[in-house]
Amino acid sequence: MQVRKLIFVVTATLAASLAPTLMIAAGASATAKTERFSFADTSTSGGPPVWSVIATGDFIAGGTATLNSKGDLTLHLSAGTITFHTAKENKNVSKIQTATACSQTQSSPSAYTIAGGTGAYKGISGSGRATLNNTFVEQVVNGDCSSAFAAVQSLITGSGSVSLP
Repeated sequence: MQVRKLIFVVTATLAASLAPTLMIAAGASATAKTERFSFADTSTSGGPPVWSVIATGDFIAGGTATLNSKGDLTLHLSAGTITFHTAKENKNVSKIQTATACSQTQSSPSAYTIAGGTGAYKGISGSGRATLNNTFVEQVVNGDCSSAFAAVQSLITGSGSVSLP
């Protein structure tokens, strides 16, 4: 009889002490939200790219994205803006050259943090990982790749946690 009481007391004590922890963990997993971002640009102009952007996950939005001189990427969405601060990491570059054309590819993984937002995204926070993939096609001039692009594809995919107030 005493053993049963002891087992009951120990079980009740453990349950009482673990319940708040389990509720906090359950609440944390319920509020953890993931957002996926995809960007695409095909401009061959010499200016900075303007990407088409699509966000899916906790919220769904589309618009454009521009890069400022500090390396911050600002998403211009219909309900407001979101600014990413990106950490630069090493680029992997490869080049293939034929007699008439060159193809250069760049792949660069990076981390980002959400630096802020406006409108519906005021107070947004989060962070994640992204990968930039660029492909450039250039003509061969005097045996080397020219600096004028015949075609460009710039694609970024990213995913991370977001929190909206």
